[in-house]
Amino acid sequence: MNQLAIFLCSYLKDLERVRRLHTSIVKFNIDRLPLHIAVPKADLAEFQRVITDPSINWLTQEDVFAACPSSRIAKYGDVPGGHMQQVIKSEAWRLGIGENILVMDSDCQFIRPFQLSEFISSDGTPYSVICDTRQVLNLAARLGKPKIWTDWLKTSDLTREYFGNTSDVRHSFDGAPFIWSSRVWSDLAKRRLEPAGQTFLDLIRKLGSELTIYGEALTALKSIPIKLHDPYFRLYLYEQDVWNDRSQGIDESILAKSFMGVIYQSNWEYEMDHWSCRKSLPSRVARVLRRSIAFVRWRLTSRD
Repeated sequence: MNQLAIFLCSYLKDLERVRRLHTSIVKFNIDRLPLHIAVPKADLAEFQRVITDPSINWLTQEDVFAACPSSRIAKYGDVPGGHMQQVIKSEAWRLGIGENILVMDSDCQFIRPFQLSEFISSDGTPYSVICDTRQVLNLAARLGKPKIWTDWLKTSDLTREYFGNTSDVRHSFDGAPFIWSSRVWSDLAKRRLEPAGQTFLDLIRKLGSELTIYGEALTALKSIPIKLHDPYFRLYLYEQDVWNDRSQGIDESILAKSFMGVIYQSNWEYEMDHWSCRKSLPSRVARVLRRSIAFVRWRLTSRD
């Protein structure tokens, strides 16, 4: 079994983003870590037509789901897309593709060479990215939406209660890419879910976030030692953040000195959406206008 495998769960809308990510993997993957991509069966032919790389291990989400205990309680087509993606990513370890899995999102992109030793320590333990809660608080404050914080707290409370975490210190476990140990997921299944007659889909429906579930399981089950690592990728949650960096001369060549990759959040980089998933022409025109107005406002503000 591979010590580390790269895994991506995607769908047609993000095809061009996946092509960009794949190009960066081919360019920078020094140790030739194996790449597995799971897409809906209906999208597979189009993905394979656009990304013609025989080294990719293609999977269908339907087949991955069928290999999971969750398939005993629900049909693939009846599970909402958000829940399905969480199940597919979190249950990929069952396929035996790697002792550890580097889980990517479609909007990730490598910007410098990377190798196995940057994710796995010399004793075989994967590094873990664990952050404090300031990024969640800052996001809520920046948008003026306290519900972001209260919703996050609710998810955190539910998950901490499930794992019996009574510590006064909270942590955040999000920020792609995610280095997940198959041992942690396996222990969660064998020590918590199976004795309770539950599946991972049951847990997602109850707790809501696979990222928080993995992080709290990592802490509570002690399946592996926790070896902390700073975030690997620079996240651009908003396009204004890109504008701010570029105005200061911070481009990908500069970022590569501190980060392995970047994430251009797909909720604003909509020109990368697959043509079949794009909105109507009036909607696209309206988006362009809003984006242009936002840029002008940013320029005026940045000059103050």
